[in-house]
Amino acid sequence: MPELSLGSASTSYTNQYAPALLYPISRQLQREKIGIKENGDLPFSGREVWNGYEFSWLSSSGKPVIGIIQFEVPATSPMLLESKSVKLYLGSFSGTFFDSKADVLARLEADLSAAAQAPVPVVIIPFEGSLVGGVDPAIQCLDELDIEMPSFSYEPGQLAKLPTRKVEQTLYTDLFRSLCPITGQPDYARILIGYTGHEIDKKRLLQYLLSYREHEEFAEQVSERIFLDIMHRCAPAKLVVAAEFTRRGGVDINSHRWIGFEDWVYRRNYRQ
Repeated sequence: MPELSLGSASTSYTNQYAPALLYPISRQLQREKIGIKENGDLPFSGREVWNGYEFSWLSSSGKPVIGIIQFEVPATSPMLLESKSVKLYLGSFSGTFFDSKADVLARLEADLSAAAQAPVPVVIIPFEGSLVGGVDPAIQCLDELDIEMPSFSYEPGQLAKLPTRKVEQTLYTDLFRSLCPITGQPDYARILIGYTGHEIDKKRLLQYLLSYREHEEFAEQVSERIFLDIMHRCAPAKLVVAAEFTRRGGVDINSHRWIGFEDWVYRRNYRQ
């Protein structure tokens, strides 16, 4: 069984695949407290269904891949899985390269089944990318663009505008991640950018946004840094940056900065 300081205020987060982080606990030790005897028939059927909403890994090109992970642990398994260890284990995939989604699933099922000492089926559900309340056809998702990420060092120099006519566009990505500067925990977000001006190179914009993956910054400053970088390097006439972070501890932060627009209407997105 791995060492894990359960409830410790200080926790190390790794982004390199680490199945040893999983911390199984005997079910029988807990069941004895409620009168369920060892080796006896259980008085019920059941399972635990786990959902992970911030699961990600790196493709062979270095581009992040995201999805909702769901797995089921049968109530008949000898071991249950301690929740903090599951969180740390799933987070360890985030900086690890895998050749395919099938490889990721195979690792997940093998590791979780070994820890629970029972078969644990796993599915990865892709994000659909829709906005709550319907999708404006003018809103474009950047996440299907074919790019390479040789490193994850914050790089505003990736930003560039194209020598084309002026456009009005709204773009977004669900692949964004930064790190909390206090705890080092990953913060996932949808970044939505609306602007009027010379067209921004979409591939380079996505590379720029993904360069925050190992960058430490508060959510509020993320939106301001992105806003200023785009203004300085692309000079749009109007700009709005919305950084809509997923929930942590039951709370989500949505940081909006704009110029040239009267206001920005917040719409809760499906990841929240």
